[in-house]
Amino acid sequence: MKKILIFIYILCLSNALNADDIKLWKNAAELSYVSTSGNTKTSTIAGKNLFNYDDSSKAFEIGAGGLGTKSDGVVTGEQFNIYEKVSIKYLWSNYAFERIGWNKDRFAGIANRWDMSIGIGRNIIDKADDKLSLELGGGYVLEDRMNETDQSFSTYRGYFKYMHNLSPTANASQNLEYLGNFKNSADYHIHAETSLITSISTHFSLKVSYVWNYANTPVSGYKKTDTTTSLAIIVNY
Repeated sequence: MKKILIFIYILCLSNALNADDIKLWKNAAELSYVSTSGNTKTSTIAGKNLFNYDDSSKAFEIGAGGLGTKSDGVVTGEQFNIYEKVSIKYLWSNYAFERIGWNKDRFAGIANRWDMSIGIGRNIIDKADDKLSLELGGGYVLEDRMNETDQSFSTYRGYFKYMHNLSPTANASQNLEYLGNFKNSADYHIHAETSLITSISTHFSLKVSYVWNYANTPVSGYKKTDTTTSLAIIVNY
């Protein structure tokens, strides 16, 4: 129920913002649900929402998501996240940004994680059918770990995202993020997502994605790698 309420709250908030300036605000809400019964009774629900504002001098985005899994009525895993990002554009295709995010990930043994960062970025390619962005920066992380001592450390970050329009109604994208730890060089994280989106109608799209998360020194008792493959419906505003 909590993840559904979060999803509805973000959706309603974004709709209110969209009403102010429909040309500058964009929103995409994503929802998927899987249920099985018989020998094993499981259910998985996942939702995401992203809305952003973009004009000639600045950009703002806020995103939130959640995923929960139950097996025979027992919660076996859950993930929640929310973040905001503000970018100030300067000197052609360059920009400076700040980002603050929070997440909870029982799959990886993280009870609470705050990630604060600042940096610079550049839109290396900005064409109608091809877009490539690169970001470099640093920040600070606070982690509340399950069954382990809490962690806090300074970080360095590299990120890129590439998107290509396959046709007027379909696009593919790839992003990759590397997060290093100044205190412990072995404690680095890599996040990658590959996705394909195709339009069904004016406001609805179908998305297939594969997410790969890697923690080189995971919480004790947890594996280094988590992957998620999903098929979802997106509502675009």
